[in-house]
Amino acid sequence: MKTFHPTTVMETGYDILFFWVARMILMTTYTLGQVPFETVYLHGLVRDEQGRKMSKSLGNIINPLDMIDKYGTDATRLSLLLGSTPGNDMKLSEEKIGGFRNFANKLWNVARFIEMTV
Repeated sequence: MKTFHPTTVMETGYDILFFWVARMILMTTYTLGQVPFETVYLHGLVRDEQGRKMSKSLGNIINPLDMIDKYGTDATRLSLLLGSTPGNDMKLSEEKIGGFRNFANKLWNVARFIEMTV
C-alpha cells in the first residue's frame, strides 16, 4: 500500500468526479487520516459517432486492441491524440481510425523518401 498510497495525481473522466473521486477523498481521509492524492486531472470522454458516451453497457465501445490489429498502432494512437483537444470530449469511430491509417502511411512514405534521398 505504501507504494501506491498516497499518490500525487488522480487522472479520471469528469463524469465521475462527484460520484467516485469525492468519495475516495472523503473515505480515505476519514479512515486513514490523509488525502489520497494531491491533484485531480480531468479529461474529456470518448464518445461514439452519435455523441453518446462509450460504455460497455451500451455496447458501443471500440476495442483498441482490435483497431491496432486492423489499422496499426500508429493509426490508433494518432486518432486518439490528434482527434481531440485537451479537456474536451472526442468522437471516435472506426472510420476515423482508418483515416489516420492513411495519414500515417503518407508520413511513413515521406520519411522513407527523405531517407533514400539524403
